[in-house]
Amino acid sequence: MMDKRLIATLLRIANAAEHEFSVSAGLRQFHRDYGLGRLRGQTLITFTAREKDEIQALLRAGEGIEAEGASADDWKGLTRAAALDRGRNEKLAGGAVKRNRISVKHLPGRALLLNGESLRLFPGAHVNLDWRKLGAIGHNCVLLVENYECFDALDEIVLANVLPRDYDPLVLYRGDRLESRLDSVMAFLAESALPVILFGDWDPASLVEAARFPGAVGMLCPGALGDLLHARGNMELYRRQVNAAFDRLADDPRHAIRHLHGVIHHARSGLVQEILIGRSTDLRFVPFETVEPPPASADDLPKTID
Repeated sequence: MMDKRLIATLLRIANAAEHEFSVSAGLRQFHRDYGLGRLRGQTLITFTAREKDEIQALLRAGEGIEAEGASADDWKGLTRAAALDRGRNEKLAGGAVKRNRISVKHLPGRALLLNGESLRLFPGAHVNLDWRKLGAIGHNCVLLVENYECFDALDEIVLANVLPRDYDPLVLYRGDRLESRLDSVMAFLAESALPVILFGDWDPASLVEAARFPGAVGMLCPGALGDLLHARGNMELYRRQVNAAFDRLADDPRHAIRHLHGVIHHARSGLVQEILIGRSTDLRFVPFETVEPPPASADDLPKTID
């Protein structure tokens, strides 16, 4: 099988009106292997009309590709299976293999409630699925976990009684290049319209994202965040991430965002979510209210997240 980039180049050459092209390392090797084309100095190669026909014949015989009128764009967005309808090389497919897939699980001690079914997963397990095939979702909100290690080891993080009693979240991994994709996650969240509780790092970048996240109603946060930032935080992480967008959060209309900004800014440090795994950390649910809340009790936010 030819290299994917070489095939794209040969398709362009075979269908071009011109005969002179810039030479690449792959095209130079193709010239050596097949004796087609004539090098002109170090940067150019020319192909006659007959040689273009031979290129088409090579692509047809070796790759199963009908090159006439074709271009590499014809494979964009195709699955690997669909790419095999156009040739023998499934790797020409431009579509992501795991498109539209998301990774979900349930809170420890609860169950996954999807499509009218109840499923209990063992610790360390999750379900990877095509969100477009979801019907009924028996959860009333989403807990969006930023980091895979925390998503995977959710049973090792103390979450009992952290959320309000009537919250039963679908736990959703934010995604990466391998496990699932952020665009799939965002498409699912937009379609489901479920309220989102954010569970990620406590640093400038994560707080800026939290303040902008569509449908976010709050986040999980250590009660003694200030103490943890001073004791276990990463000052270099803060230095790399602090910017004008973070500074503007000091004037955010939501009390919780302003307060968390102040805590992180005061510590000049960031704290990663993985610090929770295997440790008894006091987590709190911090709602993103849009107006200044009246002091409710001694447990009001400014006193609990210090």
